[in-house]
Amino acid sequence: MDKKTLRKNTIAKMKSFNDNDKQNADQYLANQLYETSKYQNADRIGIVLSMSHEVDTYRIISHMLDDKKAVFVPETDYDKKEMSFKQVEDIEQIGKDAKGINHSTADLPISNDLDLVIVPGVAFNQKGYRIGYGGGFYDKFLTQYQPDTISLLYDFQLADFEVESHDQPVDQLIIATT
Repeated sequence: MDKKTLRKNTIAKMKSFNDNDKQNADQYLANQLYETSKYQNADRIGIVLSMSHEVDTYRIISHMLDDKKAVFVPETDYDKKEMSFKQVEDIEQIGKDAKGINHSTADLPISNDLDLVIVPGVAFNQKGYRIGYGGGFYDKFLTQYQPDTISLLYDFQLADFEVESHDQPVDQLIIATT
């Protein structure tokens, strides 16, 4: 199956995931993340602001802030096709950008010096390679900065696909059985 079809089919599965089962899976994934040494040893963490069909990162962000972690969320320059990370100190500092994507609205630092990045994706293989939404923002970022990486996913997001030369694997997958 080609990446475009796999992306479309997996997003459809994510969107149709039963709400109660999704909440349970999201809580399991969050708890597993907190137990990792990568999380426990990280002071500066980058994490995506999730869409409703993705693993809920808003509760994870709140937990990270309670744990006194410095939390950074994607800040995208669409013209340059580049992504950096901007600090957020409160969940209330999140709003929509020009494309309707959530980002930090706070006047806080942008930094790519991160200890850990929680990398989103649509589909993953067992070796940590991922298919995202097709922009290549994370692959470019990971190639340049190389922080520790973890992805949180549902078991139905696992798939076999052809890895391309620009693809960057994540270090660790945490998988919820659905």
